[in-house]
Amino acid sequence: MTFLEIEAFLNIVQYGSFSAAAEKLYITQPALGRRIRALEEELGYTLFVRNKGVRHVELTRQGQAFIGLAHRWQALWNETQEAALLGSEKSFYVASVGSLLAFMLPNVFQTFIRDNPECSLHVTTIHSADAYGYVSNKDVDIAFITDPMYSSQVKTNILFEEELCLVAGADLKLPKRVTLGELDPRREIRTRWDRNFDTWHDYYFGTSAIPRIYLDEMGFLQYFTQSGDNWAFLPVSIARTMVKNAPLAIHELDIKPPNRTVYYLHRVQDASPYQGELLNLYKQELRNEPGVVLKSDDK
Repeated sequence: MTFLEIEAFLNIVQYGSFSAAAEKLYITQPALGRRIRALEEELGYTLFVRNKGVRHVELTRQGQAFIGLAHRWQALWNETQEAALLGSEKSFYVASVGSLLAFMLPNVFQTFIRDNPECSLHVTTIHSADAYGYVSNKDVDIAFITDPMYSSQVKTNILFEEELCLVAGADLKLPKRVTLGELDPRREIRTRWDRNFDTWHDYYFGTSAIPRIYLDEMGFLQYFTQSGDNWAFLPVSIARTMVKNAPLAIHELDIKPPNRTVYYLHRVQDASPYQGELLNLYKQELRNEPGVVLKSDDK
């Protein structure tokens, strides 16, 4: 029993004659007749009453009963084809904290999709605390985070460490070398880089310090820094991008903030085949960034 035989039977039933069905299927009537005979031989009974000179076909009792079976068979066939298409779909799901998506990963993704035209890349922003659940539940294949946790089902790898630096607007007229005591917290654009940075910031500025702006969405960072009368602690890779397009400068500090550490997560089992290639491209990008130290060569 084949798809073509079932298709032939249902078309004859729908259009009422062999000639009309053959026309719709773009085959000859003899070819259509051979398909029906092959189907009847396999079933062991006839499906149509064959009367000479009768234009419209008549179904036998078994033929009437077979209509429902043929529809179910065709539906199952269609489901198997859809499943096969889904199984062959080459998709890669990536999640990341917002700062990496806004400033570093876009170049990596551009190269990745150029080198893998068959792959459908899905990208989403995520908080570190939520990433483990997304990876474990197979909602994403890989996630880039800053605050690690423990999971027996998800592997946590250190990818790189990056220096944080002070970036200040030109209107503040700060000296090249700045002491922390010179900084007015009310001019700060505060962002959360990781737990170590938060601890350091609370120690030197106090937990009651109120910043000018507190940003959780990195996409707005460049917009708010363009006024030239505020300052922020930024990873060096982001700082170098910012000073190119805004009235900003990078300053030395008497007390340096702790480095930011970035991790990547993936499942212990069934890692995506695209994971290694994306990581290699990311590492190539990172090697060109002064102040960034790669910590992992795992693939």
